[in-house]
Amino acid sequence: MPKIQTSCPQCSQPLVAEIFQVVDISRNPQMKQILLAGGINLASCQICGFQGQLPIPLVYHDPEKELLLTFNPPDMNKTMEEKESALAPLLKEVIDNLQPEDRKGYLFQPQAMLTMNNLVKNVLVGDGITEEMIQKQQDKMSLLDQFFSKTGESLVEAVRANNQSIDREFFALFAEIAQRILTSQDENSIGRVQEVQEVLMAESEIGKEILKESQEIQEARQSLEALGQNLTRQSLLELVINAPTLERIQAMASLVRPAMDYEFFQMFTDRIESSGDEVRSKLVEKRNLLLKVTQEIDQELERRINSAREIINKIIEQENLEEALLNNLASVDQFFVQALSSELDLADQQKDEIRKKKLESLLNKIQEISTPPELKIMDHLLGEADDSEKLNKTIDGLDDQLSPQLIDYMTSVIGQYNERIEAASGEEKAELLQALEKIQEVYNAVLKHSMKQKLKE
Repeated sequence: MPKIQTSCPQCSQPLVAEIFQVVDISRNPQMKQILLAGGINLASCQICGFQGQLPIPLVYHDPEKELLLTFNPPDMNKTMEEKESALAPLLKEVIDNLQPEDRKGYLFQPQAMLTMNNLVKNVLVGDGITEEMIQKQQDKMSLLDQFFSKTGESLVEAVRANNQSIDREFFALFAEIAQRILTSQDENSIGRVQEVQEVLMAESEIGKEILKESQEIQEARQSLEALGQNLTRQSLLELVINAPTLERIQAMASLVRPAMDYEFFQMFTDRIESSGDEVRSKLVEKRNLLLKVTQEIDQELERRINSAREIINKIIEQENLEEALLNNLASVDQFFVQALSSELDLADQQKDEIRKKKLESLLNKIQEISTPPELKIMDHLLGEADDSEKLNKTIDGLDDQLSPQLIDYMTSVIGQYNERIEAASGEEKAELLQALEKIQEVYNAVLKHSMKQKLKE
């Protein structure tokens, strides 16, 4: 977002803020999620303490849904003509960014929104979100705002009074907003997030459940990690049998579901049949719970894979693959990649070359988008590591791309390799040492080049 100097809407003092006045989904799909989350055009004033959205004109455009919305903040000091003049260049920008054949009638009849809430609501309605769903989300946001406005005992009382309204969807919303605040590095805001989270966990019923689940997962992870290379079906079975709670067993299933296969359950059944009556009923209860939990995990996995498969088919049907991917970037996760891999294998088996080519292009685009630029540069330089003269020449050619972030990234990679080497042995350790040697050689060359450039400044 471009940074501009503007005035605080509360005290009129000058402040610098990141401003976005045109949200065009065809050009910047990620902005839609930022808008819906209330994260657009935010500012904070160090003078009066104002924190919130700046009241500035905004245009939202989604060509796929033929949706063009405008928002002009209320201002008694401006005439209707002045307000329309403020929107005119923004609407022109939207139209100018389209090819002539894509300029349709809806562009000349933008829908005016009286508030930002109405604009957001219309965007959601365009996505098939019902009024009832929107109202529930707004109620959760209002409740969250109420919690953030309180502290100490008043916060505790507010959470207790609204316990029935605090569900897992509320915690998901809180986590999303908290993540944005934590990345802002605003110490005061971070402190408020931490206080609200602590009270929610301690005072709400759902918070207590989530805290307990989190603790069980942590304990389960530690017990599994303690086994290290000794983790087998037999050792996993012993952990399950000796688990102190059923919640611990559920946590283990969520962490190592693939290890709980047919052979594992056959071993479990054999153990039950050879056990005495005094422990058999408890073992049966644990096995039945595991069967239920693993079935639920498999069903959820299948649902997500099928959902991802539908999105993949939708994307590869589009003429502009990259644009279609960007419009669905929020759906790209481990399940999406897993479904994409399965579809690639299937297309290969069926010798469907056209579909295979589209799927490969989609996979390449995902890798291109998700790969950090620092990793691309490092991989490129590692390819020249065997020839120091060629390596230095390549580094000279990449001078404008050799940022401090690249050095930080390589430092982090070296640290990760050192940790892996400590835990490895034999052939694996030798391979890691060899790879680390090349990385350090490149790192030293980049660092040396950087120091030379600084001395020239």
